[in-house]
Amino acid sequence: MRHFILGLLLCVATSHAQAFTPQLDDLMTPDELAKEIGAPRTEKDASTINPDEIALKDGINIFREYALVIRVNKSAYGPGAQTMTVYEMGYPVATYLVSTGRERYEQAKSGRWYWTVTPPGTFTPFKLIRDHYSNTWEAHMEYAAFFNGGIAIHATTPDHYKELGRRASGGCVRLHKDNAKIIYEKIQAQKRAMVPLFNHNGRVARDVNGNPIRVMGYNTLIIVEEQFYN
Repeated sequence: MRHFILGLLLCVATSHAQAFTPQLDDLMTPDELAKEIGAPRTEKDASTINPDEIALKDGINIFREYALVIRVNKSAYGPGAQTMTVYEMGYPVATYLVSTGRERYEQAKSGRWYWTVTPPGTFTPFKLIRDHYSNTWEAHMEYAAFFNGGIAIHATTPDHYKELGRRASGGCVRLHKDNAKIIYEKIQAQKRAMVPLFNHNGRVARDVNGNPIRVMGYNTLIIVEEQFYN
């Protein structure tokens, strides 16, 4: 009888919580967005290695390799949770509040169900779109820097500014429009360079001779992690 009552209370509590959870307002899933912009599918379950480990294991100092390093802390709680720290030439120059994925299984307005996750990993942006317009949904996404399939850093709308600092998106990294513009322009200003290629394990990819593989790309590294490492 006691187990029945506890189970009933849990169901009521869950229903109550869901009733007060704002509906996801993302129009489409990251994979649907990736298809629309002609990008590969979103990579999930990649590993992230902090910069000290990259230097120790791969002999590469990312703060020297990249003119711009962006670290996104997707944690829900704790010091630095839901923030983005920006490094230029190895020095931290700004920290902004963000909203990353809500980390739950839910339905986009397209009708498709998916996990609203901002996947961790080490990435370089591959496409910048000043004002992406979805022909499918007749919606705008400003200052978008795509770095993992349909996952992008982009400006949120004023009605969502109050959510910055907590998980609220369908997977993208949302910023205040003013800050998204700054990030977009910083990435855009970087000359393309031969930068290290990171693999699914968060390590620098190497050729058969053990040499780091480099590819032409934006001189920017984006690290999405569960917490910052000191």
